[in-house]
Amino acid sequence: MKQKNTRLKIEKSQKLITLNHSLTYIREKGQKGGHSMKKVLETIKAVLFTIWLIIGFFGVVIVYGSYVLIKANILEKRKGAKASQEYIRTVVSWFGKVTFKFLNSKISVYGEKNIPQEGPYVIVANHQSIFDIPLILGYIYPTAFIAKKELSMIPILGSFIKRLGSILIDRSNVKSGAIALKKFAKLSQSGEIISLFPEGTRSLDGQVGEFKKGTLLIPFRYNLKILPVTIDGTINMSKKGSLFIKPSNINLFIHEPVEPKHFASEGELRECLKSIISGKVISEAQLALKETRT
Repeated sequence: MKQKNTRLKIEKSQKLITLNHSLTYIREKGQKGGHSMKKVLETIKAVLFTIWLIIGFFGVVIVYGSYVLIKANILEKRKGAKASQEYIRTVVSWFGKVTFKFLNSKISVYGEKNIPQEGPYVIVANHQSIFDIPLILGYIYPTAFIAKKELSMIPILGSFIKRLGSILIDRSNVKSGAIALKKFAKLSQSGEIISLFPEGTRSLDGQVGEFKKGTLLIPFRYNLKILPVTIDGTINMSKKGSLFIKPSNINLFIHEPVEPKHFASEGELRECLKSIISGKVISEAQLALKETRT
């Protein structure tokens, strides 16, 4: 009798263990299914948002942008190139801010007091997304850019980039880099404000990559004041290689200006700026963000 009871208890325990395993398996499958469904819904949302953006936002860009360019041409004929460029700068500064409002993205700016009152100076920033350009245009200054030639081929937007006096580099042409450096020197000596991304391309993971050798040669040689800028969050709006665009919270850190004359070489200047921009050197702007989070 005792043996029978013992056997029944063992069988009961085994059934309970099997039942628990089954429930655990079902629960895990449910969780995985939930995660998969969430991912599918997020993808659908991103697709719909991107379609709406292409139809609505870029439709406005083409229509309004064409009007602005026509008006800029008329201004140039009547009042000269300077008046035309000032008009373009006013429009792109406004448009830079409107872009993020339209995309339902919140921008938090830290260290605005560090922006110099006048040029010449060079804005040096990390590069996460195509939205880095309107971010700088809208929240720092509507500057000229040192950028790849392909940007000039984008309808309407390419025309604005050229109108700002940007220096375009043809990567397939070896001489293009040397020509760009000469234009950079000439533009900066005339008191202009210029922006550049020393990584040379957008980051794949949001981390700050290596700064290309020679990218800071002109600021170093002519002792041009440098405004280091950290961009954090635009990669979540649009990653390199992705067609989807989605809203994001973006932090823009404007660090204290750096004087190249305090450095022995362009390489030393590069390393210092990379350290500041990547967050290894904590500035007042980053401290301000930490204080708001504590």
